[in-house]
Amino acid sequence: MRGTYRPMEFDEFLKEATVLLGLQWRPFHRRGIKRKVERRVAETGVSGFEEYLLKVKKDSEEQLLLSKILKVTISRFYRDKEVFDTLGLSIVPDLLKEDSTELKIWCIGCASGEEPYSLALLWQEEFGRTWPEVHFSILATDLDENLLERAKEGIYKNSSLREVSEGIVKNFFKKEGEFYILDQTIRERVEFKKHDILHEEPFLGMDIALCRNLAFTYFSKESQIEVLRKMVTSLREKKYLVIGKDEILPLTYPTLFVPVFPNEKIYEKFS
Repeated sequence: MRGTYRPMEFDEFLKEATVLLGLQWRPFHRRGIKRKVERRVAETGVSGFEEYLLKVKKDSEEQLLLSKILKVTISRFYRDKEVFDTLGLSIVPDLLKEDSTELKIWCIGCASGEEPYSLALLWQEEFGRTWPEVHFSILATDLDENLLERAKEGIYKNSSLREVSEGIVKNFFKKEGEFYILDQTIRERVEFKKHDILHEEPFLGMDIALCRNLAFTYFSKESQIEVLRKMVTSLREKKYLVIGKDEILPLTYPTLFVPVFPNEKIYEKFS
């Protein structure tokens, strides 16, 4: 007697698809994500999760699209403000004491640009006038080209600015209708590039690398270790890695990084 056919459930699909993408499956076990994936299944015209999984396995473009669907982007200016306070009060001044000619920052998974622009505003407000000779650069990367284009425009809703002081809003944003447009002098401080942290080589010579709420939330443990090793390659000696406040580095980290501000999840590269 033949068994009754049972269509593939979403959890089964997730467990197989995320392995393929180098991700963990548990962070995506939410109804909102399921609805987004179901919408994509319908758009492709396949019969269900099982047939869609076959398509994902065969089609690298579909893998990229599914990865974008799964990774939820929630961002705002000065998110976890204590991190930016620590960078401004401790990390950046220490770096300037060591080298007053150049300061290079890399924001990984920059989404629509709030994090790198927050750093640009921090520099402008706290250091730009007193350290004019320093070549200060911010590289902001993401896999999603649509998000990068939005970031370059620098147009935001009020909800993205809820942790920004009134003075900064007044001095560096222009209100048009329900949107706030970031001043061009700040936008010019940031270079945006498409980059896949998991599958491409890292950028070199960095003083600070921020990889918050991406690799150490969504990626598989194997992929997290790979990203961590890339951070070691990217950063100069005794320079800094910043991760999300609710994230934990994989167990290999004590040989690679030491925590210098544990509450803010700021680590120094082990020399």
